[in-house]
Amino acid sequence: MNWRTKTEAKIELFSDWLFDNAKKTILIIFLLVTALGSQLPSLKIDTTTEGFLHKSDPMRVEYDIFRDQFGRDEKLMIAVKTENIFDLSFLKKLDSFHDALENELPNIKGVDSLINARNTYGIEGELIVEPLIVSLPETKGELFKLKETVISNSLYENSLYSEDFTMTTVTIDTETYSNDGLSNEPVNIEFDDGLEFDDGLEFDDGLEFDDGLEFDDGLEFDDGLEFDDGLEFDDDSLGGQRVYLTDAENDEIIAKTQSIMQRFDGDNFEIYLSGSAAIAGIFKQALMNDSVIFISLMMIVIMVVLFALFRRISGVILPLACVSLTLITTVSLMSVFSAPFTMATQIMPTFLLAVVTSASIHLLAVFYKDFSKTNDKKASLRYAMGHSGLAIIMTSITTAVGLWSFSFSGVAPVADLGVFASSGVMIGLVFTLIFLPALISITRVKTLKTNSDKEDQTLMDRSLIGISVFATGRPKLIVSVSAVLIICAAIVASQLRFSHFPLQWLPEDNFARVATEAVDENLKGSLTLEVIIDTGETNGLYNPELLRVIDDVSKNINSISTGNMFVGKVISYIDVIKETNRALNENREEYYAIPEDPDLIAQEFLLFESSGNDDLSSLVDANYSKARLTLKTPFIDSLEANIFIDNAQVYLDQKFGPLAKVTFTGIGTLMTVTFEEAIYSSAFSYVLAFSLITILMVLLIGNVKIGLISMIPNILPIIFLSTIMVVFKMPLDMFTLLIGAIALGLAVDDTVHFMHNFRRYELQYNDVDKAVRLTLLGTGRAITLTSIVLALGFLVLTFSQMNNMFDFGVLTASAILVAVLADFFLMPAIMKLIIKDKASM
Repeated sequence: MNWRTKTEAKIELFSDWLFDNAKKTILIIFLLVTALGSQLPSLKIDTTTEGFLHKSDPMRVEYDIFRDQFGRDEKLMIAVKTENIFDLSFLKKLDSFHDALENELPNIKGVDSLINARNTYGIEGELIVEPLIVSLPETKGELFKLKETVISNSLYENSLYSEDFTMTTVTIDTETYSNDGLSNEPVNIEFDDGLEFDDGLEFDDGLEFDDGLEFDDGLEFDDGLEFDDGLEFDDDSLGGQRVYLTDAENDEIIAKTQSIMQRFDGDNFEIYLSGSAAIAGIFKQALMNDSVIFISLMMIVIMVVLFALFRRISGVILPLACVSLTLITTVSLMSVFSAPFTMATQIMPTFLLAVVTSASIHLLAVFYKDFSKTNDKKASLRYAMGHSGLAIIMTSITTAVGLWSFSFSGVAPVADLGVFASSGVMIGLVFTLIFLPALISITRVKTLKTNSDKEDQTLMDRSLIGISVFATGRPKLIVSVSAVLIICAAIVASQLRFSHFPLQWLPEDNFARVATEAVDENLKGSLTLEVIIDTGETNGLYNPELLRVIDDVSKNINSISTGNMFVGKVISYIDVIKETNRALNENREEYYAIPEDPDLIAQEFLLFESSGNDDLSSLVDANYSKARLTLKTPFIDSLEANIFIDNAQVYLDQKFGPLAKVTFTGIGTLMTVTFEEAIYSSAFSYVLAFSLITILMVLLIGNVKIGLISMIPNILPIIFLSTIMVVFKMPLDMFTLLIGAIALGLAVDDTVHFMHNFRRYELQYNDVDKAVRLTLLGTGRAITLTSIVLALGFLVLTFSQMNNMFDFGVLTASAILVAVLADFFLMPAIMKLIIKDKASM
């Protein structure tokens, strides 16, 4: 008696115990699930870009530091298209639109548009910084003067207006921190009000006379008062860790923005909502809507298939009870461990519904068939548990291993998928082998007659026998044809291309995608890459040499751009210094340049700060040691953007040399880094999953040679999936990268069931043909039906609003189909060729 036989005997004894203690078992399980289910309301949904990285990831840590210093770079960009932006009626409507956004939107710092754009000029040596439009033009002369002012300022081009003057932008700058995260609000508010005394330092205007900047240096205390922004650090001391703007608050901003847009949208005032924050919001809306659709459709599919298979109400209700409790428990565990529901974990409920139902089918199929002969519930349950229990355990472990391999991913949602989906599979195993038998024990079960011929064979039986005869009768032909197909598929699959373009996950007519593409085309970019220039010393940003390097980089960084990637605009603090220098020199254009004297630079910064405009606080830190360089870029494939970032990093390091340390950060950078991390993580996951599953297969079969050979059919789904992706031009992105390990885990399930029963019959009869026939007649039925459930389960994803989910569903369903064909035809053919007698087993 080997370990498999001993294990099956133990499972049979356990079945008898469950039958005798069914009610107690069910009560305990319900109490545990109810306790965990109480945590469900705490489940969070996270579709933010930074959420794709672990909180301890260096890139995310750097991004959090950036946000704390300079604010949130995820902004809502609204593009307004018209015939001519310099039209009196258009500007009037734009002004009303601007005011509505500014007054009605929650959790925003401000709204920027042509209406309030910074306009810097000088009058008799005095620096004036005021909104571009103090009052709306009323005559054509005033309108012409406004147009001249706008055109003469290069800062506005491709930022506030398109080159053909048909499009302008309205940018919504959201708060960095959540209002829910503020602590001891009255204290902060009173203290902030006190700091308004900073306005009294307009007295600094008198310092234009002061050539001796020693006192000016002392006035860096004024900069300290700018640290008013930094007083948000009080949240740490008074109320714990600060909370960044939440998904819910971002959603509220987007929803109210869309509501306002509907009021103003019309002829000659077409409004487009774009920006990374808008894209994240759309993804979340799709995630929530799709999840409800997926689960609902999957439940319907399961009920139809189960009823068609078993033709019993109990055959529908019992598996549904198992999968429902599995879902509740798994999702509750996510809430307990503060793991958010994300784009990656979105596939988990559908996956668990299909997998747990499939395991239930294997057990119930054997139970109902034996019960129809014996009419003894306890004996039939014992037989079903002994016959299928070990195989169900092994298939659950192999599926869990395939998913668990993702838990090492550097992409946080993928790692969460690996942890909780694999846990869900094992939880489903517990419910299948404990809760389901307990339910069967207390359920009244009726015997049913089957539609069979005189030989007591159904249509499915006859089909499976035919497959058996063909597979064992022509093994060399099947193996040869399979080998040719594998070689051809591998050649085609080698042309598979990597790509990660989240914008293309949205349908072509989605408003956010349309808006983003329109902004990219007309305004040369809808996203930003953020660059931090760190001099490492206080007042290091006053260095004229450093400013000249930044100016040179701003003008020439496009020299390293390739393909669809380019920099449409560079925004930095040198724009402020050049504007100020020109204004203080009678607005003469030749003075739109960087002063040579660092003391003069310091003085001009001080004057700009004293003007009442706070733009500088989002461009430099309080100590003038760090600066922010914003590169406006189009929304393109992350792989192409990543190449640009790598080249730009080398370029910037060469340009700045010892002057400053230069690093990339921001949402745009995180998006590209995430995909690169996903590629490396997936490669490791594939190797880990294949290695562990191979070991498990060898242990189950008990023969190293046959165990290794039995893995060959399980590689077929991955190879043929790659071929399908090449033929239909599907990219290998963050989501399709997941399919390989998932497909491997599911494919091995069929192989485990096949080989588990094949070995039993081969050792008993020493006849490969008979063993294959009996295996297909027994477990082959369950494999067919469970494959149908799995395939239909993943095809439910084709109802998604997102193109990436559609591709995921089609490809995974295709993998399941290929796996079934490989196990029904190729596996028997291989066994026929390599097994001659019991000794070869």
